[in-house]
Amino acid sequence: MKLRFTTLVAAAVIVANAGCGNSTDPAIAVTLTLSSVDGVAIPVQGRSPGGALVTIGGGNLQGTNLGPACGAAFRLAEGPLTTVDIPSCTLRPGEERTFTLTFSDARFPGGSHSYRFVP
Repeated sequence: MKLRFTTLVAAAVIVANAGCGNSTDPAIAVTLTLSSVDGVAIPVQGRSPGGALVTIGGGNLQGTNLGPACGAAFRLAEGPLTTVDIPSCTLRPGEERTFTLTFSDARFPGGSHSYRFVP
């Protein structure tokens, strides 16, 4: 009877720890660099919603290995900066990520585009 109870307790501990993942560890901050837009290497030109020709000169994606969200900052070669929140985003060190985003800032290219970030 004692062996069965010990086995059940050990199984419960294993299941409980497996469900935790690495949520008890400290978060690892990850920063990725914008590499391309729609498969074209940075810098990339596009049209703002107002029709102006603008050039995305760079950007960064920041988050942690625990999530729950990331933030991206983009800059135009002409100077302006903008940010985008990306919900449900978890970053792992050394991994690249691609997101399809639409800017709400009218100074940046309009429409939905694929943004690739690399370590």
